[in-house]
Amino acid sequence: MDKFKNDEAANALTASLLNLRTSPTTPTPPAPVAPAGNKSKANTSSTKTAKTAKTDTKKSSKTSSKSASKNDALTPPSAPPSAPPASAYDRWTLKPETSISYGSSSKNLSPSSPKPFYLTTAINYANGPAHMGHAYEGISADIITRYHRLKSGAYFLTGSDEHGQKIAGVAEKNNLKPIEICDKYVTGFQVLNQRGVVSNDDYLRTTDERHIKTCQKLWNMAASKDDIYLGHYEGWYNIREETFITEADAEATNYKDPTTGAPLTKTAEESYFFKMSKYQGRLVEWLKSGPVVQPEGMRNFIIKRLEEPLRDLSISRTTFDWGIPVPEGFKEKHVMYVWFDALTNYLTGSTGSPSGGPGIDASGKPGPMWPCDLHLIGKDIIWFHSVIWPCMLMSVDIELPKCIYAHGFINDKEGKKMSKSIGNVIDPHDVLDKFPTDCFRWYLAKEAPFGGELSFSEENMGAMYNSDLCDTMGNLVHRATNLCKKYCGGVVPEVPLDKNFPVDVEGLRRKAVECMDKFAIDGLANLAISVVRDVNKYLTDSAPWLLKGEENDERRKVIVKTSLECIYIFSHFLAPFLVTACDSIFDKLSTPPVGIDEIKVGSQNIKNGTEIKVGDVLYTKFVSEEEKNAEESKKKKANEIASKQKKKKEEKARLAKKSVENNTPSNSNQSEFTKIEIRVGQIQKVWNHPAADKLFCEEINMGGEVRNIASGLREFYTLEEMENRKVLVVCNLKSSKIVGFESQGMVLAAKCDSKTVLLSVPDSAEIGERVFIEGLEGEPFSSQQVKKKKTWASVQKDLKCDGEGKPKWEGEGGGVLRVKSGECVGGLAGGVIS
Repeated sequence: MDKFKNDEAANALTASLLNLRTSPTTPTPPAPVAPAGNKSKANTSSTKTAKTAKTDTKKSSKTSSKSASKNDALTPPSAPPSAPPASAYDRWTLKPETSISYGSSSKNLSPSSPKPFYLTTAINYANGPAHMGHAYEGISADIITRYHRLKSGAYFLTGSDEHGQKIAGVAEKNNLKPIEICDKYVTGFQVLNQRGVVSNDDYLRTTDERHIKTCQKLWNMAASKDDIYLGHYEGWYNIREETFITEADAEATNYKDPTTGAPLTKTAEESYFFKMSKYQGRLVEWLKSGPVVQPEGMRNFIIKRLEEPLRDLSISRTTFDWGIPVPEGFKEKHVMYVWFDALTNYLTGSTGSPSGGPGIDASGKPGPMWPCDLHLIGKDIIWFHSVIWPCMLMSVDIELPKCIYAHGFINDKEGKKMSKSIGNVIDPHDVLDKFPTDCFRWYLAKEAPFGGELSFSEENMGAMYNSDLCDTMGNLVHRATNLCKKYCGGVVPEVPLDKNFPVDVEGLRRKAVECMDKFAIDGLANLAISVVRDVNKYLTDSAPWLLKGEENDERRKVIVKTSLECIYIFSHFLAPFLVTACDSIFDKLSTPPVGIDEIKVGSQNIKNGTEIKVGDVLYTKFVSEEEKNAEESKKKKANEIASKQKKKKEEKARLAKKSVENNTPSNSNQSEFTKIEIRVGQIQKVWNHPAADKLFCEEINMGGEVRNIASGLREFYTLEEMENRKVLVVCNLKSSKIVGFESQGMVLAAKCDSKTVLLSVPDSAEIGERVFIEGLEGEPFSSQQVKKKKTWASVQKDLKCDGEGKPKWEGEGGGVLRVKSGECVGGLAGGVIS
């Protein structure tokens, strides 16, 4: 029983201190499909009768971590908003590899070093559908790999973990063979990789024959060092998590699964053990030797945990047979512990070829890719990778990996872990149905510091996409290529580059290395987009569209050529993230990418005379459902206003016609006041006139229409006091330009000495209602009649505020100005109204 203490410690460690979670539940897939290989790789799946054992300590959380003119020049290109496709993507059928564009950075572009950068992900546990955790780890690993392909070469291994009691249980429940369950879910993992353009060089399945042979070879090598012996275990077991539970922990949860309430199982069985305790001293020394485990807090945490004695590890099971059989010479009923099997995949893939044989040769040496430069994993499985795996390698004298990096999880937008019961699970396929793959990859990399937690928000992703990719990069590329067509005939001109070149190439390379030495993909993303902004600013500030005449022809061409050269350079640093767009850019520039260290400094990378293509814009803006609904509401409101305006114009035309027919206004005895149309308006927008210190420019809602009016009120009111204020507007005056601003009416105010006060109305007054005087009736004149007969001048001379400040018209039959809900308000006794 003591021999299992460290299995239990690992479980307690990952569960209580590393915020362990179970993988979110997603919809059940269709019936199983035949196994299919990943991109450009042969992939075989063994149909042997496998074995495994009941004492697997692999958690369900493993799936969460196992898993890219002047106006023309200044205005972004217009494009229709993006929208979800009419039909959903088939999530369970692999597409032909020839139909997937993995981009130029899916291949090594620099002369490879003797050993390429070898990167692995944790392998996906094949007991459920692909989810956001798989997408995050796969895309993050792909970004790191693509960067190294642009540096000195890389080799990228991922795959699926297909043994264990959980898989056997799912198969039995569905009346299927375990391999059929694996085939189904493995295809789902590979489909998600295709959608994310994850460019792994090898997709390894632990049911592959090459892997089985590697595991058996490693077992025999450890046994030859006297590091494997036969023992016995008895204790509590959690089937859902495939985890052994200490007596104390079992008692604390009343011997039940703390999540589901299902009873724990008491189990006892014979087991082979690995002498892990033998290597504790060397392990701690290795962990303290440098940043071999990152982030630093995770390394320190493991070192602290290893202050307790390290016990030997159970590495076989006997209670079921879906696993890799132990080698000949050991008891046949035993199958390998699933973590001994799963971790060994990194050696299996070290051959550097999916069609290669076992990952360890006859002499005990791993493949040419070894040692691994980076094991990228989720933080919930850090114990297995930073403790069990190094001890296994020490036992067989194989060099240890250079770095194990444990990243955080993706949570919902509020920072809560995703859970079916909460209803906050986000399916990566649903996201990819709405957004371009480049957008998804860019957001996952840039949204949060890599290694920490990421709170996923579609709103934030849409905003980042529109800002970074559409408005900044996409707009710059479209402007520069269009300007080349306009000023240079669509080819790179034979002029020098600008002496004030806006990109420090050496500095960019150096900072990129600093970021990626720490695997800070968020840092590289921010570095690259900052360069794009610098180039955007260079082009805008240089403004070749403002340089007129033949004498500025060369300068215009210098600016255009420099901008294109900069675009070529920064696209190399964006290529690991933006696979589709950067390939499109290299095509537009008719110049393929090179290794990052091969980019020329101080001389051109794009040859003179090279054809530059404009083509389509790189990205179309994302419009959320809320924005779409708001736009529809705005259009509906505009249509309603237009309809009211039309009816109003028709009525005015009818009255004008009637007046002409009678050769007189509607009533020859009509009061002068009623010939003027004064209505209640509300200022919905106000700003300072750019060319007149005393004027406001106002946008006033008149109920059935919106009018622009200029008022000389800046000496008397602030912008805040004007906004949303109800005012009285004279509506049937001819429009006139006031210092370049077309004013469509007059706002009434009372003036006395040096004071000016706006006329107002009761709060309940309706916007658009007409002001009247009791006892006076008549239809207002048209603006043409008012101007011709000078009606406003006739009325205005008698508009005044009385001793109480009430606005009145003192002409024949006059009185206080009113609206339906009461008297209008002047507020300035003795004031003249105009």
